Amino acid sequence: MLLNNRVRKLDFQDLVIFQLIYKHRSVTEVAEQLSVSQSTISYCLKRLRDCFDDELFINSRLGMSPTQRAEALTPRIQSILNQMAECAQEDADFNPNGESSSFTIYAPEYFEILVMPELMKSILEAGYKVSINIKKPEKDLPYDDIVSGQIDLAIFFGPGFYRTYPGLATQTLFRDHLLAAYDGDDQPQALGLEEMMRRRHVFPTPWVSDSNMVDGWLRSQGKRRTIAAKANSYYSAIELLAGSDLLLMLPKRIHERVRRQQPNIGARPGPEGLPDFTLDMVWSAALANNQANVWLRQQLIRACASI
Repeated sequence: MLLNNRVRKLDFQDLVIFQLIYKHRSVTEVAEQLSVSQSTISYCLKRLRDCFDDELFINSRLGMSPTQRAEALTPRIQSILNQMAECAQEDADFNPNGESSSFTIYAPEYFEILVMPELMKSILEAGYKVSINIKKPEKDLPYDDIVSGQIDLAIFFGPGFYRTYPGLATQTLFRDHLLAAYDGDDQPQALGLEEMMRRRHVFPTPWVSDSNMVDGWLRSQGKRRTIAAKANSYYSAIELLAGSDLLLMLPKRIHERVRRQQPNIGARPGPEGLPDFTLDMVWSAALANNQANVWLRQQLIRACASI
């Protein structure tokens, strides 16, 4: 397909600026990020407007608001940028035994407890010159940082606990389910919903938000549990169970790890219908063939297989 004259006048930077204005809603902020003048950004925006015969972004109280045309163009332009990034990165060789490399993984405490020890064990035993930096989860998931590659991999709970986003690829690492943990011996019978409602609960904040899958499921049942305490980690939450009648909805794999140090913490299956969850690996689609990112994903898959 031949390009028309207006499209030929665009360059790669124009497309980058389009996406940045869409993200930040501010010409000033985009100019500061790219270390160029506002007039340069305005000139690029004029070329974009001429090319697509649309205002694209309109000044409003909320900043530079995208038009319908801009909304429609955004996923297509992001796809072009991703493909260009792939072309630049896919042939780059990666040698974990070569120069020191560092990866950033956005991950919850669940990942740090279960997967990180296995991952670091394999890296250290192989003598790889690789370091792993864990970025603590925040309430707002960093989709843009993942798409741009600033975060090499993100670990999310699924399914359905994060939204689909243009430019991302995902893979499920494994499944897990929740148990009701408490001070006492294990019990084979499932916890009844009514008993669950009578008991007071400890809420572990590794889930980041003010509610988690338990609360979402309870809302679908028209129920709401009583939270007696919130803890900063699974381990601190578990400490609150000793000598109390508190309940902690705890992932089965975490409970298995905890029992080695806390044999007095028992568990029983959760109420019938309480859903399982997955641990999902998320990365930028632009890094699909990037050798370093491929290597990192392979290491995580191997680490999870040994858990």
